[in-house]
Amino acid sequence: MNPGSGGVDVMAPAFLLGSLFYQRRRWLLSLVDCQRTDTPGGSPDAPPRRNLLEETAMVNHSEAFKLITAGRLIDGRGGPPVQEGAVLIRGSKIVAVGPAKNVLPPEGATVETFDYRGKTVMPGMIDCHTHHNGFGDGRPGEEVAALPDEVLTLQAARNARDSLYSGVTSIRDNGAKNMTMFRLREAVNHRIIQAPRMVLCGRPIAIVGGHMGYFGSEVTGPVEATAAVRQLIKEGADYIKISATGGSTRTSFPLLPAFNPDELRAMTQEAHKFGKLTATHCASTQGTIDSLDAGVDMIIHCVFKDSNGEANFREDVAERIGSQGAYVNPTVHVARASVWSLQKRKEARGINFQEQPGLDAALWELEIRWTHLARLIDMGLKIITGSDSSWVDYKLGNTVYETECLVQAGMSPMQGILSLTSDAAKALGIDSVTGSLEAEKEADLIIVDGNPAEDINSLWNIDEVFLGGDRVDRGPESVLAGIRQHPPTSRPESSIVNSLQAGG
Repeated sequence: MNPGSGGVDVMAPAFLLGSLFYQRRRWLLSLVDCQRTDTPGGSPDAPPRRNLLEETAMVNHSEAFKLITAGRLIDGRGGPPVQEGAVLIRGSKIVAVGPAKNVLPPEGATVETFDYRGKTVMPGMIDCHTHHNGFGDGRPGEEVAALPDEVLTLQAARNARDSLYSGVTSIRDNGAKNMTMFRLREAVNHRIIQAPRMVLCGRPIAIVGGHMGYFGSEVTGPVEATAAVRQLIKEGADYIKISATGGSTRTSFPLLPAFNPDELRAMTQEAHKFGKLTATHCASTQGTIDSLDAGVDMIIHCVFKDSNGEANFREDVAERIGSQGAYVNPTVHVARASVWSLQKRKEARGINFQEQPGLDAALWELEIRWTHLARLIDMGLKIITGSDSSWVDYKLGNTVYETECLVQAGMSPMQGILSLTSDAAKALGIDSVTGSLEAEKEADLIIVDGNPAEDINSLWNIDEVFLGGDRVDRGPESVLAGIRQHPPTSRPESSIVNSLQAGG
């Protein structure tokens, strides 16, 4: 499956089996119907029976159209919303987009209509940074990696469901254990589950003891580094993720570069040789510098800290990111999620003098990321939405929180929309497939109750999700309500937001 491929129905693992039998029964019955001819009894005069897959394709994609109309249309290309817009779909592809009066199906065609007056139709969201093995309940990566692969694959399926139901129609997973995400994609290919389109790295590449090395790809030296890239591509990796510094992994060193320049260059060059993009985890400045030297395509986190731990925004490094055309995935809300978790604990039972420094440190980390992000936005760098969920305290299905952070740091709501639609698609190399509402692209779109071009938080109000032209059955409201995480009563980060909005 290429990076732009999608899937069909998904269920939470708790009720996966029963729902699976029901979905498979409906699918098999539809295939039986496809085999029937118009001549009773299959007489010799009946026309030749077509191939089963050909018949299925004809039933789904012949002259049957879907026409979606809405009070406003945001096509994801940066222009203002179109009032009274429409999208015409045939099969999985968009046929036409624009003002409703100009978007008409062919005369005599069979048309299924969807009228969302007063609401917004726009591209489905793209989350450029997910960890589908995670739980988002505070457990560290080491505990996640200790679980059996089978459990993690089921958890990935559950997370995929939550992402899709929340309006995210494409994801890029930034590191999972062993083959778990490739196995999830196989399940999608076999029509067992439904998931967003997936861009996968498989496992991140780390040094021995490095960040996320516990997921299964630790290397030493350029030869092993090159071999790891080749192995991941053989397994089906769409891009290569590299831990250029340490991170939250207990045996790693966040303030120090992980790989030497030769190792980093070897991985980047090998990936590019096969047409694969690269992205590096950078929790300190030297990791970003080394990544730029190696020609990496995306800087993840992009934390400006010196080796002594001092926060130090380097404008020269930021300018170099811009001049080289690298994308930045800042991951602010994952830091805010840690603040929220500690604050909720404080409100529930109080925290002692040993725990308070943890909350203070989390607030300091959040302030660094947020204020440095504001400067990157001011400099006009290419910044995209990537949530980093479900990592530690940040659950999948809550991508909008990250985009909210980008807007609070200085993006306009429309820039925020682009950061999780067309700009995100360009960053992942899937912009020919999805990311904007244009003819010939896949019909991945969402219906929003509100106008996100005015209020980015309208993106929490998703009424419908369409993936590849098919309306996603998202189940009862109770399922949707259980996906969203909520902030604590008191918002200790409010002073940071106030400072950002005051321009300081």
